[in-house]
Amino acid sequence: MFNSETLEVGIGMAFLFLLMSLICTGIKEWLESLLKWRAMDLERALRTLLDDNKGQLSAYFFSHPLISSLFQGKYDPARLKNSTLQRWFNYTDAMHMPLSARRNLPSYIPSDQFAKALIDIVGRGPASVDDEDPPQLLTLEQLRERAAALRSPVLRRVVLTAIDHADGNLKQATDNLQHWFDSAMDRASGWYKRRTQTILFILGLSAAAILNVDSLYIMGRLTADKTFREAVVNAAAKAQDPAAANAVAQEGLRVAQQARKELNDIGMPMGWEKDKNWPMELRPIQFQTCDPKTVPNCASTKMLSLYSVVRLLLGWLISAFAVMLGAPFWFDVLNKFMVVRSTVKPREKSREEDSKDREDDATRAAQDNAENNQNNPLSHPPPGNQLQNNVPQPNTSQAPPSFVPHSWRDGKTNTTEIPL
Repeated sequence: MFNSETLEVGIGMAFLFLLMSLICTGIKEWLESLLKWRAMDLERALRTLLDDNKGQLSAYFFSHPLISSLFQGKYDPARLKNSTLQRWFNYTDAMHMPLSARRNLPSYIPSDQFAKALIDIVGRGPASVDDEDPPQLLTLEQLRERAAALRSPVLRRVVLTAIDHADGNLKQATDNLQHWFDSAMDRASGWYKRRTQTILFILGLSAAAILNVDSLYIMGRLTADKTFREAVVNAAAKAQDPAAANAVAQEGLRVAQQARKELNDIGMPMGWEKDKNWPMELRPIQFQTCDPKTVPNCASTKMLSLYSVVRLLLGWLISAFAVMLGAPFWFDVLNKFMVVRSTVKPREKSREEDSKDREDDATRAAQDNAENNQNNPLSHPPPGNQLQNNVPQPNTSQAPPSFVPHSWRDGKTNTTEIPL
């Protein structure tokens, strides 16, 4: 069952993984700006969509005015080549543009511009060809006639299917091709996400090893050290800004440096400095043999060293897998933890205050009863034969005590009551 300490430990770990994700995501975005992976995936997805592995039809598409206005330079299909790294990430032998040829290619194409450019190319030919003077209005009949002459059977069937389901409306045919483009871009997004997760895992493992971010040790410190836990929770409460996750794409390295600075400011137990508390006693593994007769604890020493290394590697792997989930995921987790904590804390506080109030009320009630018993003669009946017929006799040897209303017992008479 969750309590405040468990929630604070969870908040601390989520905050750690958030900052690590920001560091690795910032580095990844910086690499993206250099290597243009989005442009590479988009170009490859377009060739797959148009059934054009050699890039000849894609060259007509990129040279269309609706598309060429989105980037600078020219698209040269002759520069396509194969890549071993591409096969590793995407499990395919597809060709791709090298870095020098894709620097100026667009990273995003609106779906409506794609559909309009494709219909214009199919209906009127490439932008460099203009057989009509002046150009006539394109109709579905003309588009069907020229689509039937396409060399690619895949593209020919797609365009004809879009026309068949247009109900004689060219705008509906454009919308059909637009939906086709959107569904194909989902596949390109899958390529990019798989590559991003692989890169984030590599960066996360590298950062965990370089910065010595042992998740197991940090969780133990958060559990045992209340002061450190409170400092981390206070820092996490100030970091609940979802805009920071979106700022990584524009500011890459700056966000990574800021996240690294926050880790240092809160004193997160990480790093390889000798003057700081290491995650554990990392004893070097002894590869030399030792004589059990002269060294009784030889075997146990080796096992302890191996355990330390395995435990440290496991802490690094946990950090790397956490980084794979991304900064937006840890932003959501951190916000949910903070919401739960804000509901648990007031309940705990009100429960303590209620119990204190009950104790105070019980103490006051006991004091009032003690005073009433002292002032009420019926609470101390006289000894011997002074009680007759269960009716107490007045004590004439001393003055009657002061009157306390409503203190007699049920069915009894208070002889000292003043009649009204």
